Amino acid sequence: MNKDEILEKSRAESRGHVDEMEQAALGRAGSIAAAVGGLVCMLILLLNFISKNSDPKVAFAAWSVYGLMQGVQFLVKYVKLRRMHELVFTILFMLIGVTAFAFLAYWLLAKPV
Repeated sequence: MNKDEILEKSRAESRGHVDEMEQAALGRAGSIAAAVGGLVCMLILLLNFISKNSDPKVAFAAWSVYGLMQGVQFLVKYVKLRRMHELVFTILFMLIGVTAFAFLAYWLLAKPV
């Protein structure tokens, strides 16, 4: 086989696969996105706290989204790496997200007295 045949065979085998550099970039992008999401949630909470029309539903909406987002991220890491601290953070963030979502759903669906 000559150089061109080997190169073409290699390209055919790697079609549909993500290369290591792209995989590392996606992982870094996910981490940065999660950090920015956390900062935005905290900014929303701060603005809600200092505003005259403060509503606790806003806080629970922000924490439910952020908690579940982080929980899923740690769950994927735990499934891939099997590190115990990833499982602990999965459980912690899932509890935060589900609890906040439950309170939010209760307040949104409860009929006023």
